[in-house]
Amino acid sequence: MLFPLLIVLHLCFVFLWSACGYLIYTRDVAGPELRFPYQASKDATLEYCGPTTDNFDDLIVTEDMELDDAEAQTDTHGLAIVRNILSGKTASNLRDYILKANHKIESTFVLSGQNRFHIMPTHEEPAIQAALKEIGTHPVMKPLIDRMLGPKSSLVAFSVITNLYGAEDQNWHYDAGTSHANYPEYFVPEYTLSIPLQDTTKEMGATGICPGTHKCSWPDVNWEELEQQYNSDPTAPSVYGNFEQWAQYNLPCNLAVEVSVGDGMLYNADVYHRGSGHKDPNAPERVVAFLTFAGSRQSPQDQRSLPLGTVHSLDWRSWGHTIDDFATVDTKPWRPWHPFGLFNPCRVDGVRPWTVLDYFFMIFRHKDEAMHMISANFDEIYFEELVEETVEQVSYASMAYLSIVPLIWLWLLRQLTNKIQRLEQSKEKQN
Repeated sequence: MLFPLLIVLHLCFVFLWSACGYLIYTRDVAGPELRFPYQASKDATLEYCGPTTDNFDDLIVTEDMELDDAEAQTDTHGLAIVRNILSGKTASNLRDYILKANHKIESTFVLSGQNRFHIMPTHEEPAIQAALKEIGTHPVMKPLIDRMLGPKSSLVAFSVITNLYGAEDQNWHYDAGTSHANYPEYFVPEYTLSIPLQDTTKEMGATGICPGTHKCSWPDVNWEELEQQYNSDPTAPSVYGNFEQWAQYNLPCNLAVEVSVGDGMLYNADVYHRGSGHKDPNAPERVVAFLTFAGSRQSPQDQRSLPLGTVHSLDWRSWGHTIDDFATVDTKPWRPWHPFGLFNPCRVDGVRPWTVLDYFFMIFRHKDEAMHMISANFDEIYFEELVEETVEQVSYASMAYLSIVPLIWLWLLRQLTNKIQRLEQSKEKQN
């Protein structure tokens, strides 16, 4: 009875020592991340500016475009449209899977959520693996993502939104706010790739976009004209409450991403955009896949963080991977230890993909990311104290363990020796 107990006790201490080692590594070797001294979002730090274009064709990146030109165009507008990222068959198979999965996978938060599904599927489904492979090997989109985010950008969100008929307009919004746009030395850049899985029209709820606003605090509009529109609508006060709320739904950004099945839009986390309402009773559901990529840290000295304000909707099993892993997702399986940053091949060349533990600790380090009931009491200072306290307590327990256990092992060895001797004596008597 004592022997199994010792084995369990030893395994517990091995776990504690490993946990302490990881805490020390997170705090002192892989980090700490740069202490972010500011709390202001881009609303308070950037100037107003107008949309950079009202011509949809200005946003399209084609195969014959030089990569430098594609990068410059994407940086100017904060987004890029690329045709035929997914083949028709892959998009159709993925759409069929999502429509079934909407009723099996729990839906998560999404703006104006009525008549909308928002699910986080796993990379293990064959239909999803086929889509990831085509994204990871696309001759236009893959090099563009590498250029905008750096090599081996990390997957930090993957979800699918389904708009049913009756879904309402979302308000105009950006996804981050305190980010690379206004604090590039503290935060990595982040872009989202959205791919509709059917031909999409404005009446179906095509995404509305305001190009160039990733470098603005707010789109520069004629507020007098907007206020006149508000005052001329007798229902506006009862529906929206006040002019400021009404303006969030009625910005004069007239571009909508009306594209074909499998086309993609890559957009900066700080670009103003919105999901429009599905107002066509004869149109099918609008299903759109969203994949968000963030720049990976390029060395142990790279201490930047993910942007603040973004909800990274990603199944925990998909953390710790980069866009370079997409091409081999079916031949080199994503292992359960990769989300924790363990045995990841990317670390060999110094690149550090974002892991689920990075995201967990980031939530508690930044007050803006108060997404957990105990986050107010689990800030960066508390984390440092926790590390010191945990290491100290485990050290004391280890000293006690190491001082007592050898004596117990000696006692067990003696008992075993005595038992063997008694068995030999018993055999001699029988003979």
